[in-house]
Amino acid sequence: MKPYQFTWNDTGDGQAEPLDEASWDRTRRKTLEAEPGGSGSLRLVGEDPGVDDLLVDYRGLSPVPLPWPERKDDVCVLYLRLPTEYLEERGPEHVHSLARELAAELPFSSGYVDFVLCSSSLHAVPALELVRPRYPGVHLTSSGATMYVGIRVEGVHWMNFLGQPVLGELGGVSSLRERLALPGISLQEMSGDRVLITLGAQPEVGEVEADRRLAPYRALARVLEPVLYQRKSMFGRRVPEELLRWDRRFLE
Repeated sequence: MKPYQFTWNDTGDGQAEPLDEASWDRTRRKTLEAEPGGSGSLRLVGEDPGVDDLLVDYRGLSPVPLPWPERKDDVCVLYLRLPTEYLEERGPEHVHSLARELAAELPFSSGYVDFVLCSSSLHAVPALELVRPRYPGVHLTSSGATMYVGIRVEGVHWMNFLGQPVLGELGGVSSLRERLALPGISLQEMSGDRVLITLGAQPEVGEVEADRRLAPYRALARVLEPVLYQRKSMFGRRVPEELLRWDRRFLE
């Protein structure tokens, strides 16, 4: 199997340095011992800085509120990306186990694991055209962490992690078990009043010929609808109607 490791450390000033022992030490101190007023953000990348390689992108919330109303609901975000080859080589069971282990150590209101197509906001509509005709199971997302989703839930996915307050808004684990007692859907309680909802044995791209396999996604979408994130205009830029419709594809 191909070895996967982080190679570069994005220092946040437009530069990247090799992720050697000295860089690791600076990164730990910057993240764990952030100075007052600092956010403790970090970004680590693999050998290839493109969108198909390893990435850790953490955005910590600044103690100084941002002046823009569009960003009033910002939260801390951890974005982890694995290349598709990692899933192919190690299998969905390994990825599922790895995600559970990581999530067990993290405080979260929501999170997910899924097939994604990464794109900048400027290229989101052209990227959507690549998947919309045939692959409704693919999630279209940014190529890094976005803080403005807030405490809403960003779509329906293969693995769906729910914590407070969204879990409470949905009636808790017992309510979800009752409403999601369907084939292809499993619920696993986690410590700290959290739950993992898994749809099927592996992530589904949702090829149109196998659309029936997306039935659990539609069922979960109906349950999560009250807490789903809805894209909103940012700094005067309107959200294209195509993206809004795509976000609701499991509800139509």
